[in-house]
Amino acid sequence: MECTKVPMFLTADNSTVNEGFWTKIFGQLTPTEELLLDFGILIIILVVAFILDKVLRRSIGKYGKRVNMEPHAINILKLVVRLLVATGALISVLVLFNVPTDLFLAGGALTGTAIGFASTQTLGNFLAGFYIMISRPFMVRDYVKIGDVEGEVKEITINYTKIYTPTYNITEIPNKKVLDSIIINYSGRKNLIDYSFKMGFPHLDHRTNKQMIEDCIKPTINKFYEKYKDILPKKPEASMLSMDRLGREISIRMFFPEGRINVFYDLQPELMRDIVHCWDKFKANKCDENCLS
Repeated sequence: MECTKVPMFLTADNSTVNEGFWTKIFGQLTPTEELLLDFGILIIILVVAFILDKVLRRSIGKYGKRVNMEPHAINILKLVVRLLVATGALISVLVLFNVPTDLFLAGGALTGTAIGFASTQTLGNFLAGFYIMISRPFMVRDYVKIGDVEGEVKEITINYTKIYTPTYNITEIPNKKVLDSIIINYSGRKNLIDYSFKMGFPHLDHRTNKQMIEDCIKPTINKFYEKYKDILPKKPEASMLSMDRLGREISIRMFFPEGRINVFYDLQPELMRDIVHCWDKFKANKCDENCLS
């Protein structure tokens, strides 16, 4: 009975299956030549993986913009593609060097433990970023307040959430901190920022709360809206928020279109300044038709 020889992945002298493969193509190779050849292929695998990752991520970005896909959804697809490409490259390298599965698992466990201890914060940001992209407590272009940071969401990456603040700066918040913070989203309505801010006023002996609102704040708001009604989707509103022995707080509610955040950053302080200007005259008992001039 004739026996057929079956090639093995590892032989007694530690030769690999690649040895026979390269011998068929290039002829007999020395161990040094085989090692150089393997490392050359390793470099090719890494370069191909890098280029493939760039091309696929760029294609996903262009396609997402063409079909008006949400930016966070595009980021999720890019992340999945990067993980798939990295996994494919890793498997190719393991096959190239014929790494035994048990050795790979043992090395992976040790590496995972070391990375876990060394980069707990980074891993936490990574997982938090992925959770934010999936759960969507806010999206790009939403106006939010995360802890003490307030502004428009410019980008949600796997590690950081970038906020464009009223000081015209970009603040990057680690995603783990985002999940640990209280989040207020002012963009509950589609394409509309519904924002409220408080203004405090002391009590006056000669003026009532109703007089302050009807004779000072509302006329200021009306004139402000007439000036910017082509920009504002709705007239601002004012209401009593709270009151104690030291004074009272008025809530000013403003509405702005999304995507014009710089206009919001310019107009909100202007309305506040106009109300303060009228209040100064109101205290002096001079808030009449000249109050808003």
